[in-house]
Amino acid sequence: MKNFTFHIPTKIIFGCGKIKNLNTLLDSNFKNVLIVTDQVLLEKTDTINKCSSILTNRNVIVFSEVEENPSYTTVEKGAELAKSKNIDLIIGIGGGSSMDAAKGIALMENTNVKIKEIVENNAPVHDVTPIVCIPTSSGTGSETTPFAVFTDTNEHTKNGFAHPNIFPTISLIDPELTYSMPSAIVINTGLDALAHAIEAFLSTENFELNDQLALEAIKIIIENLERASKKQAEAMNQMAYAAMLGGIVISHASTILPHIMGYPLTIYHGLPHGKACIILQPAFIHYLKKHKLETEKTDILDGLFKPKGGIERFIQNMGVSTKLSDYGIKESEFHAFAKQTIVKGDVKITPGNITEDIIISIYRDAMK
Repeated sequence: MKNFTFHIPTKIIFGCGKIKNLNTLLDSNFKNVLIVTDQVLLEKTDTINKCSSILTNRNVIVFSEVEENPSYTTVEKGAELAKSKNIDLIIGIGGGSSMDAAKGIALMENTNVKIKEIVENNAPVHDVTPIVCIPTSSGTGSETTPFAVFTDTNEHTKNGFAHPNIFPTISLIDPELTYSMPSAIVINTGLDALAHAIEAFLSTENFELNDQLALEAIKIIIENLERASKKQAEAMNQMAYAAMLGGIVISHASTILPHIMGYPLTIYHGLPHGKACIILQPAFIHYLKKHKLETEKTDILDGLFKPKGGIERFIQNMGVSTKLSDYGIKESEFHAFAKQTIVKGDVKITPGNITEDIIISIYRDAMK
């Protein structure tokens, strides 16, 4: 058995209706609160108004300009607002984009260093504003990770950042807040959570305790995602729990190759993040089998997906094609995609000696 360290400093409050306790969970010294969210959640649901009204005796400001795959520019704009209002606490409410943006704003509020410098050049991190995360989708698991991903719109890249200081202080996971998700988002975010659990399970950083949580998340998603996409409440509750587990397991074992191979599909072809990651999983698992890597674990995964016809059939039954060609992706792009992928840290903890040629071969296999 491997030696391991398992630590998550985030206090997790999970349960239907728990949002009503938000104000009492927070220190009374947090007077100036910034809610970070997106325009759709603000305008199409009552979630933000509900949360604002619960935060009594506090000055609540809403920053609702977060886009899907938040950009450096957006994070910097939010940080300037936080600085001008002397924000004590930042609450990310929404999907992974809002929670990641909240983390970026928290990183920048008390420094003049640009977010790009922090993320890409490992600038020192000091005095991070406390963060609370409230997910309204069940996918990224950002509510339980020290990770955030930002988009450099000038360079056309997605860049991940990890630091223990951006673990949320509190994550309030109220599955009822996910009930307003359209079915397509239920599927895309649920497949992202599935990708997290599979990749953490296969990561070279894995260990037995983490593996058990990853397997539990996979089992829950296999049994509940289809019913959740039909808006069955208990299945949606289960998916919120699975997404939380997915965040915990990647906090300890990270994502691996398929995740970062998915980044160019999002940047250049607009695929939602979860879809971009999951459609590469069958080809990646085929690569592992072909080279006899992690055979015991790929056998376990095969067994879990067998009742659903295998992982590829499971994904397809969610209405998601696993053929890259169906998304207008061309083989001529693979060399550029591979060059962007090979430099990412996740390559180092992926089974096998990953090269650009291997990455290209996995993309090519996913075209069929």
